[in-house]
Amino acid sequence: MLVSPSMERVPQVSIIISNYNSSDLINEALKSLVSTAGDVPFEAILIDDMSTDGGFALVDEKYKHDPRLTFVQCEKHIGFSALNLVLNRTRGAYLMTMDTDAQVWPGALQALVTFMDTTPEAGGATASLFYPDGSPQNYHRRLMTPMRSFFTTVLGRFIDKYFLGLRNYKSYHYDDLDTTRVFEIEQPPTAFFIFRRAALGSFIVDPDFNQVFLDVDLCRRIYDRGYKIYLVPDAKVTHIKSVAANKKPNMWRDRQYYKDQLIYFRKHHPAAMPLMSVVLWIDRMMRSLLIRTIGRAPMR
Repeated sequence: MLVSPSMERVPQVSIIISNYNSSDLINEALKSLVSTAGDVPFEAILIDDMSTDGGFALVDEKYKHDPRLTFVQCEKHIGFSALNLVLNRTRGAYLMTMDTDAQVWPGALQALVTFMDTTPEAGGATASLFYPDGSPQNYHRRLMTPMRSFFTTVLGRFIDKYFLGLRNYKSYHYDDLDTTRVFEIEQPPTAFFIFRRAALGSFIVDPDFNQVFLDVDLCRRIYDRGYKIYLVPDAKVTHIKSVAANKKPNMWRDRQYYKDQLIYFRKHHPAAMPLMSVVLWIDRMMRSLLIRTIGRAPMR
């Protein structure tokens, strides 16, 4: 029986997957999504941001013919801003970002959709992430503030470690996180992250940012609109962390970290900009000195 467009199920969630030089992972990501979605009506829009490793040519033909999947090729490399290009193509009540290095466990999509349906104060929700060996990932953070930024610097970490018992580090990194229950998380990873359209605004990622603070800004905007973000432990995803980012040199990531953080403070904490410009410049010099002299610097 032929199904007319009017009889098609409107997707409940629109999943946007951006690919840049992680094309070898796409088939496994799509396999996990398609095989575990269950009865959740979804659409997935995949964007290739001018990959040089084969891009969509490596995608299995069966996925190219799946009506739920749409493939979009960028005409030039624009980074994560590619997510904004397809926003007007999405039809779902909810939007979701999914990384190419994410592999979805059975029931994960259903758990997130059900949670959003029953929790009106939730602007977003994230899955529990695991390494390929099954050990948990904890890359949850509290939203960045000038004070929290200071305690991620070399000097701030020294004070926190030797005089404050790592109190600020533990708070910022959710040291008390209970991954067995629903938990409010201000800034979760966005590897498998669902959010309401009303919590989003007119774009997904702010193109002023490069990469490092895109998710920080996204979460901050959700909170600014009066919503909260939660960890939903029944939703589980294997995450081969930061595949695309790890292909960039560490020096590149350091430059982007400082640049994006200043953009973030200019946007969300403008009164602190003069002070934070000095603090971050000093920290960059101290980190460079430590790397040159002892070969390493404290983790942020």
